[in-house]
Amino acid sequence: MKIAICDDEIICIDRLRQLLQPYMEKESLEIDSFLSGEEFLYNSHGIEQYDIIFLDIEMFDVSGLDVAERLRSKGSNAIIIFITSYINYVSDTFRLGAFQFLVKPIEEKIFKYDFERALRSYKSTHSIYKIRWKESSYVVENGDIYYIEGYNRHLYVYTFDKGYECVGKLPEEEKKLKPYNFVRCHQGYIVNMCKIKEINKTSIILNNDVVIPIGRKYREKLLETFNLYLVGRTV
Repeated sequence: MKIAICDDEIICIDRLRQLLQPYMEKESLEIDSFLSGEEFLYNSHGIEQYDIIFLDIEMFDVSGLDVAERLRSKGSNAIIIFITSYINYVSDTFRLGAFQFLVKPIEEKIFKYDFERALRSYKSTHSIYKIRWKESSYVVENGDIYYIEGYNRHLYVYTFDKGYECVGKLPEEEKKLKPYNFVRCHQGYIVNMCKIKEINKTSIILNNDVVIPIGRKYREKLLETFNLYLVGRTV
């Protein structure tokens, strides 16, 4: 598992490395550190490779929020944990699909709880979803799926930039994917709650700006389920 720490304070980087040390061997962690947002964005390894990213918000050159925007625009599914000395950025971080928001100085007990949640989330989203269509077979990770559309006993599975067709029934996929943070929002759609950027009165806007309709009879349950999902990510 690849982890990035991006913070312009070396003392914070050292603290996070110390807190991650007990997990190094058990979880096969590889950790890279960056002292600025610019260094992270233009590193030779590429930003899309990281699975979990600890990201300072207030950096001198490029803010953590700007870095997160760039990550999401490239289709990165990384678990982002923002770190900062202030709490007035909370709404902005969750708009960018943040997993958690840690306040400096980082307490060991809080870190342990949230990092182990992140590990569980990573493992669940990297489970495999198999797609078969005629003589072709495809494998994608659950965490890469943005939404699934069902129509006339056919399913259309959409990732950030690809679509797949297969035979199936939406209620069966809804039941199968429920443990992986998918929710029904319409007679013809289920969505990955990890990919939701905004919910308004009649539609959902995903992180890739795709708009999904909300069925009237599904709206109340959708909001209830999404709020419960967010509980695990709040400060």
